[in-house]
Amino acid sequence: MFNESEKAYCRALLALKDKDYHVAADCFEKAAPFFENNVEFQLLMETNRLLLLVKENLAAMDADDDIEIEETITYGQETELR
Repeated sequence: MFNESEKAYCRALLALKDKDYHVAADCFEKAAPFFENNVEFQLLMETNRLLLLVKENLAAMDADDDIEIEETITYGQETELR
């Protein structure tokens, strides 16, 4: 069986899948003590934290809480930046 921290990590991953970044942040915080040496966990948690900060700053500048950020995964393929 999973312990509570592992369950919180799973809930964070599900929240990311559903693009519910605030819930993911809460779940990551609950799981953090157990996964403090897990590089993948730390990367996901910090990336989510950065995304929330960017969205909050953009919303403050535009006074719009419904800003959409397009997520792009290239899987190692080169992409053209515009």
